[in-house]
Amino acid sequence: MIRKTALAILFLFVLCSCDAENNSSPGEEAQQTATHANPNQVPTQGSDSIPDTISIPNTLRSWSEIRQSGIIRALKLQWEDEESLPRSGSTSLYHTELLSQFATENDLTIQWVKVPNLKQMFQALSAFEADIIPRHLTVTAERQKHMGFTHPLVQDKEVLISAKATENNLADRSIKVSVPSNTAYIESVKKHYPNWEITTLEQSLNSEEIADAIVRGEFEFSVLDGLSVNTLTRYRNDIVPVLELPGLKQLAWAVNRENQSLLDKLNQFIAEHHISQLIDQDRTHDLDRIKEKHLPLRVITRNSPETYFLWRGELMGFEYELIRAFAKRHKLRLEIIVAENYQQMVGLLNQGKADLIAAGLSRTDERKTDLTFSIRYNRVSEKLVAHKDGGTISNYEDLKGREISVRKTSAFWSTAQKLAQDYGVKVKAADEDMSTELLIGQVASKNIDLTIADSNLISIEESFRDNIVTPLTLKENVPYAYAVRKNNPKLLSALNEFVRKEYRGTFYNVVKNKYFSNKKRQKKHIEERITSTSTLSPFDAQVKNKSREYQFDWRLIVSQMYQESRFNPKARSAAGAQGLMQVLPRTAKEMGYFDLTNPDQSIAAGVQYLDWTRSRFSKNLPIEERVLFALAAYNAGYGHVKDAQRLAEKMNLRTDKWFNHVEKAMLLLQQPKYYKQARFGYCRGSEPVNYVRNIHQRYLSYIDIVQ
Repeated sequence: MIRKTALAILFLFVLCSCDAENNSSPGEEAQQTATHANPNQVPTQGSDSIPDTISIPNTLRSWSEIRQSGIIRALKLQWEDEESLPRSGSTSLYHTELLSQFATENDLTIQWVKVPNLKQMFQALSAFEADIIPRHLTVTAERQKHMGFTHPLVQDKEVLISAKATENNLADRSIKVSVPSNTAYIESVKKHYPNWEITTLEQSLNSEEIADAIVRGEFEFSVLDGLSVNTLTRYRNDIVPVLELPGLKQLAWAVNRENQSLLDKLNQFIAEHHISQLIDQDRTHDLDRIKEKHLPLRVITRNSPETYFLWRGELMGFEYELIRAFAKRHKLRLEIIVAENYQQMVGLLNQGKADLIAAGLSRTDERKTDLTFSIRYNRVSEKLVAHKDGGTISNYEDLKGREISVRKTSAFWSTAQKLAQDYGVKVKAADEDMSTELLIGQVASKNIDLTIADSNLISIEESFRDNIVTPLTLKENVPYAYAVRKNNPKLLSALNEFVRKEYRGTFYNVVKNKYFSNKKRQKKHIEERITSTSTLSPFDAQVKNKSREYQFDWRLIVSQMYQESRFNPKARSAAGAQGLMQVLPRTAKEMGYFDLTNPDQSIAAGVQYLDWTRSRFSKNLPIEERVLFALAAYNAGYGHVKDAQRLAEKMNLRTDKWFNHVEKAMLLLQQPKYYKQARFGYCRGSEPVNYVRNIHQRYLSYIDIVQ
């Protein structure tokens, strides 16, 4: 084993590249360097209908010329996905959807032009390499000299942050404030607090990294926009907003300063749709007023594998996909608000901070006193969950003396109490931070005896576990319904109409099967044993060519390909990943690949994506570790791996080693205690941990077989 490991490290050392980091954030805090976009670069296409060879001259294009071409070129940061799990407020997805609405109304296709940072974004706009920057940009006097801004989309505050609460006379003190260079915050601080000393941060830092630096004591104060601070404080308690800078800042899209005709058209669109809004407005409007005022539909849900989560930069979940379809049908923008428990959901709804709850809520008589429920959109069974070796349970009498663990606030508590009353079962109140998924995990590891779960979650868990059984069905046809305020009859009526039309229809069944159909993961190790041969897969030649281009050991890529698809070019996951390397179509299109069933394209897309995940990790990581981190990010997403690194640091584990260090933290990200404090939220940590281990072990075997 020592020899294999040494060989593996040697090959990785020789073949792996050491690209510089590029962690620019899409927020105002992103670092801005002075490099220019490549004018010959073919932008990523926003639609399959645009041939990959289309090139538009870098000249000023009026609105009529844009309409005539049928294409609008929009700037975005390279590989820009959600910068965190959206828990509340606008995100990068908001701008994509809003621009898509503008494009649809004007028969345009979006052509995305990717740049690494804001500075290059501004330069590309000035050089006519794109038509628009569709993102929240602070409107400042200095920027207005170089760019044209639309009517404001949002008004926001700029906020001074620190790691601890500070006395209220900061405005009169001489303090050091560290902010990224070239940001609008510098102008604001100079204007309002000339006595503050400004230190510019030349390295690329997003809001999360700025917060981490403050907590580590690298500097005491920084400035962020209110949206970023709101996001940070929703999942971490080590950063405190200590002072709001005076005035509201206008955030808008930008166009070239000379393109008045495009600016006029965008402003007309904004005026017609009344997109401008204040941050954190509480309201209790019914659906007609929401539509009339062109407000977003604010939906409360939970961050869980059943409802709403982030996977490889894609927002997913059964509840999320259904309610997104409802919002789209009513031409409403969707805003997701994550709540931790039922009481918080009810509070947010009744305070006017949201419009409805879509969180897999069972409709009970007790809950009807707090809320008004729709007709059911789903029904489940409540089942007892036991370990397969935990003793026979064939009827209710077998429960006597057994112990069921459930949360008091869950709908299962009353079921458990009835079992205690009728059959002598013991009931233990589980910690309120212990999700049902984790209780099932504790049953599987024999840490607790029994628990109760709904049939949907059990379907998910059974696809990952083979040591749990459900010996008794305790309740059948338990209705799940949407919840609204009692004074919103029009919204309730629209939800009921949506359910009547979609329930058990094609769309509904596709979404439900995607998440809850229990297809056991069959591991065909016997059929596809590793044998001593010079050929590892039917695609060795293609893998060797592409691996050489990106400086990977080709045997590592073959090992990953086996893990992803078992060498099946037509493999497709429930989440939509396709081909030999199981790349998401959206990601593939951004790299210029449109047919993932084609082995050449799938291999090229997978290797290129793995190279990108590798490039996002510090070049100071040992080369072999950088590859392991890249594999974990390929599987779970870069953000979840960064969350695990931060958690590992808090646990006094090494952040530069995967095995037995960061992987330990990764496993904890499926526990509410930890994922509630993580930027990217819930992650089934066992997935990337097993993924990396399996690929690594198979790779070591390949080294022995093929030189």
